[in-house]
Amino acid sequence: MPAVRTPSPAPHGPRIADGEPVALLRLARTTRSEHFQQQLLQRLLALFGADHGAINTWHPRCFVSSVGIGYDLAAMSEEWNRIGGGEMDFITFAMRAQPEQADFANADDPRWQHAPAAWRAFLTRHGIVHQMGVAIPFEGSETFAHLYLNRGPASPPLTPHDARALTALTPHIREALLVNRLYAHARQGLDEQAQPMALVDAQGWVLFANRAFCAAWPELADLAGAEAPQLPAGWLSAGPAAAAARRRLAAAGWTIDIAADAQHLRVALKRRPARGRSAALTLRQAEVARAYCAGYTSKDIGLRLGLSPATVRVHLRNAYARAGVRSRSALRDWLADSD
Repeated sequence: MPAVRTPSPAPHGPRIADGEPVALLRLARTTRSEHFQQQLLQRLLALFGADHGAINTWHPRCFVSSVGIGYDLAAMSEEWNRIGGGEMDFITFAMRAQPEQADFANADDPRWQHAPAAWRAFLTRHGIVHQMGVAIPFEGSETFAHLYLNRGPASPPLTPHDARALTALTPHIREALLVNRLYAHARQGLDEQAQPMALVDAQGWVLFANRAFCAAWPELADLAGAEAPQLPAGWLSAGPAAAAARRRLAAAGWTIDIAADAQHLRVALKRRPARGRSAALTLRQAEVARAYCAGYTSKDIGLRLGLSPATVRVHLRNAYARAGVRSRSALRDWLADSD
């Protein structure tokens, strides 16, 4: 039997904080799919003072996946099949009979006492003395998950409060599982692209970005004047303000495409290939130089780009040096020959 830790749960069972549903969604959004269920299960074990547990995902015609913490899941599954656990597992029957309603059984539960000896021996060998679980169906699909949170002999019995707390949290667990699956699909589609791509919400907050987008973000953030991973509204919407923002983006050598992705937006950015001698300038230098040659003052350019006039003059001075010219007209001609 595996070593059993001794948790220190609250005297009256877990107290689900108001922010816990948000924390589960944040975990779902920020954790790659291959690690998510493990981390979700670890969080739930700590929250409910459980010693071990599992998340088994099923489809009516096939077993999908299993994640366990606290015991040898492979050996346990082999033994479960060998003794015919499917016919004796009363907790799973109760869970399936009332989806999203947690059920539990302690060692003194009559169902436990009346279970076949092989089943009681199986649970004892794997350190399960108090067992709680809930069946989580996925809406619009035949797939469902079984969540088990178990305690060993050194831990206190489960209570109705524990079951009520798990029942209350179950819709949020289901939502987290679905959100992580959706994000996994989004990541897969984005990571297959070499160009910078991101999934953003309606306010422009970046929910997921592929590697190319992350590499380009410092430059994009500079263009957007962003201190947080949020794209400006002008990049994502229509209208005069958006047109100005798009022109600024284009002046820096970028084009942007927006497509709907369920309730989110899929953003694809593409850098326009540098041509001629203007490739000698940085994107910021070229942006400042073109605005200056179009007749804007250093103050105007600073207001348009979110820069101080002094910073504009530094970029302009460097552009003059790289172009090897000394006047605005010469710089204008040099840029025209470069395009």
